[in-house]
Amino acid sequence: MDLDVRSVERSYKRVEDLVEREDFDREVEELVESSGCLFLQELAALMVVDRHGRSQVRVPTLDRARPGVTTVVRGFVARIISIREFQREGMTQRVANLLLKDGTGQINLVLWDDKASLADEGALAPGAWLRAANVNVKRERDVLEAHAGRSSTVYIEEETLDLEDQKEAVFDVEWAPLGQLKEGEFVCARGEVVAVRGPRSFRRRDGSRGRVLNLTVFDGESMAIFVLWDDLAATFGTVNVGEAVSMLHGLVKVNQGALEIHSRRESLFRIDE
Repeated sequence: MDLDVRSVERSYKRVEDLVEREDFDREVEELVESSGCLFLQELAALMVVDRHGRSQVRVPTLDRARPGVTTVVRGFVARIISIREFQREGMTQRVANLLLKDGTGQINLVLWDDKASLADEGALAPGAWLRAANVNVKRERDVLEAHAGRSSTVYIEEETLDLEDQKEAVFDVEWAPLGQLKEGEFVCARGEVVAVRGPRSFRRRDGSRGRVLNLTVFDGESMAIFVLWDDLAATFGTVNVGEAVSMLHGLVKVNQGALEIHSRRESLFRIDE
């Protein structure tokens, strides 16, 4: 038995009460394949053990991340900064930018191509904990970034902040002035409600019913319309003029010349005290 095989065997022993050997081997192979065969089975086995909560490997905290190194980062998604497409050599590529925090610091996690779909599909909603291995740390315009490319592995942990903790952690963000919004951006915005329209119900083309609430908000200099959909519209249907409100991770749209910030599945909204 060679060294790699013995190492994989030792790794499986640590989780044999949690997962069948066939499933363990399949997870190892999936990690090797997803890395483009850059991961050895020995490393992939350790990552599977870590995924099942039995790791003895310490993941560095975010305050220890340094430019120029390849490392592992772990934290909760504080917000999704942007998801965009661009053209490179005639091909459409995608990139998502997330803000990660872990209590010691923060870092922007940049997900490229297929990994960007995790954010777009809502799997990485604010509050979700994730771990990204084999990421390259860079400093761009005084902002620390961890880039997850083809050889990186990103997976979501079972741990998630509950709603109240999530609000406290996530709403510690940089607020976008309403007068500086640009269409297509994901922003955090707040202001005072000056007009309320709705909530109202409607029927979608597929026959399902939806609900929408429009709040015109003023931040002291400019106005925008917060558009809350479905569950948020139902939950906050009693918002009154004069109340201060905040939205996290809203999508900016322009509708007939008016700036609107639309809630998405991963958006958070609150009435401020």
